[in-house]
Amino acid sequence: MRIRPAVFVLLCLVATELPSLAAQASPTEAMPAADGEPAERLLQVQDLEARTQAAATLETGLAADLADSRRANAADANGTTQRLADLRVLASEVAALLPAGSQAARRLASATAAAVAHESQDGPMVAATKLRLALADLDSDLRFTPVREAELPKGFPTYAALDEIELRDYPTYRMVRAPMRRNGSMSSFWMLFNHIKKNDIAMTTPVQIDYDHNGEAAAEQSMAFLYGDPAIGEAGKNGKVEVVDVPAVTVLSVGARGYERPDRLATLNERLLRWLAANATEFEAAGTMRMMNYNSPSVGDDRRYFEVQVPVRKVEAKPKAKAREAI
Repeated sequence: MRIRPAVFVLLCLVATELPSLAAQASPTEAMPAADGEPAERLLQVQDLEARTQAAATLETGLAADLADSRRANAADANGTTQRLADLRVLASEVAALLPAGSQAARRLASATAAAVAHESQDGPMVAATKLRLALADLDSDLRFTPVREAELPKGFPTYAALDEIELRDYPTYRMVRAPMRRNGSMSSFWMLFNHIKKNDIAMTTPVQIDYDHNGEAAAEQSMAFLYGDPAIGEAGKNGKVEVVDVPAVTVLSVGARGYERPDRLATLNERLLRWLAANATEFEAAGTMRMMNYNSPSVGDDRRYFEVQVPVRKVEAKPKAKAREAI
C-alpha cells in the first residue's frame, strides 16, 4: 500500500516529540542476571515456537484461574492459598517452555521470586494477585504484534520477538537524512518532509534516528526517512538534506513497546552493550546506536513499537605470534 507522506510523516514527527511527555511504565525493561542464571541469550529461530507454546499455556491457565477466582470466597484462606499454588504451577509449566537465558524467562523468574516475598510480607491473596498480573503482562508481550502503518523498505527483515536481543542483517538501502538540531526535531522534519513531497516519494517505516555515540547521554545526531527501494532517486546532497546509501549491515537489536523515552532508550542500549561486553571475543560495535521508530501517535502506547540497535561485526581472529627461532 502506498502511504502519502503528508499525514503519516507528520504523525511520525509528533511521535519523536512525545517520549519525554509519556509516563508509561514498562514491565519489559532490562533484568540483570541473578546469581547462577544463564547470561542473556540471542533470539534463536526455535525460540519463536517456544514463545507461542508458552503464550498458549498462559492463556489456558489464566482463563482457568479467572473462572476459579470468580467462584472462590475471597475470605477463604484455603482457597486463596490454593489459587497461589495453582498460579505457581502455571509459572513453572511456562518456565519449562521458555528458553533459558531469554528475557521472557528472566521476567518469569523475577515474578515467581517476587511472589514469595509478597506472600511473606502481605499474605497469599496479594501474592496471588501480583503473580497473576505479572503472568498476564508476560502473556500480552509474548502475543504482541506491532501495528504496521506503512511498508518496510525492500529486503528489510521484519519484526521477530518483543524484548529479546537478536542479530539482524540489513541489505543496502537508501535514505534521506537531515541533521538533528538542539531545539528538537521540527527543523529536521521539515527538511525531510519537503524532500519527499517534492520528489513524490512514499513513506515507509521505520524512521531512523542516529546517535553520536553508544554510551550514556547519547545525543540525537540525525533523522532519516528510508526509501522503499534503493533504486529510487540518486545519492548525494540535495539542498539541506543528503540522500545516502547505507551499506549492508548486521546489527544487535532489541525491540520494545510503548513510547521511546530517553530513559528507556538508555536502558535498552545498556543491555546491548552488556551483551557485547560478554561476547567481546566474537562481536564488537561497528557504529553508533540508532533507533528505529515504527509508529505514529495514532497508535496507542500498548501497541507502539520501536527498536534500539547497535551495528556490529565479527571479531577477526588474531594470528598467533610465531615462536622465536632458536639461536
